[in-house]
Amino acid sequence: MKFKLALFTLLMTVSLLQVFAQERTNREKLSFNRTSETLLKATGWAYESTLGEWVDYENVISNDKVYKEKYKSLQGAYMMSRIHQNFQKVKTSTVSYKGTIYYVLIVNKWSGAYDYPSIQEDWNTFKQTIGYIYTNEEYQKLMNIDTFLELKTQYAVYSGSKYQEDDEIKFLDLIQTELAREKSKYSTEYTFPIIKSKEGAIRFYLPENFSSYSKYDFEKKYFETDFESFSKIILK
Repeated sequence: MKFKLALFTLLMTVSLLQVFAQERTNREKLSFNRTSETLLKATGWAYESTLGEWVDYENVISNDKVYKEKYKSLQGAYMMSRIHQNFQKVKTSTVSYKGTIYYVLIVNKWSGAYDYPSIQEDWNTFKQTIGYIYTNEEYQKLMNIDTFLELKTQYAVYSGSKYQEDDEIKFLDLIQTELAREKSKYSTEYTFPIIKSKEGAIRFYLPENFSSYSKYDFEKKYFETDFESFSKIILK
């Protein structure tokens, strides 16, 4: 009996020593495998119903003509940071996670926030990067833009704020953490709508959590660029 007890104690001691002796290992880092060319310009068109006119700006969608007339100097970072549908550049990169390839649509844009939000004073602008992560099956829809299509995903990461500069290493860490997170049918879904006009131009919105109250409407607003320029962001 004493022998069995001693043997059991010895085995438990060895097991505990093995547990405590295990090395600490960091998570393997992701890296971008392939990267597309970059879309740098697209015209944002929006219909101003009171005037009955279409209003255009570069890389931002707005029907407010005040930035063309009274406040021309505010075009650029200030104006764009106050409108969600804006960008500085767009491209696609791929990552490999657990043996599966994912496509990340990377949108560099202007964003902003008040220092004193309760009284809406002291607006600050900052650069932000958003990554929308697509499965290979979903991304392949871009290989055949015939008339209209939507890319959908529940995976998105945001990097950069008024307190922290954008950083690629941090961005990749966010992507890895997001891919590890389990999604449900109640998770936020981001839609990337694209339409090809009869003339062959590509009209699109940047991915967004569109709802019945803020649904995209190609009859009233959109980004537009030629097919060749839009094709730069497509990895084949």
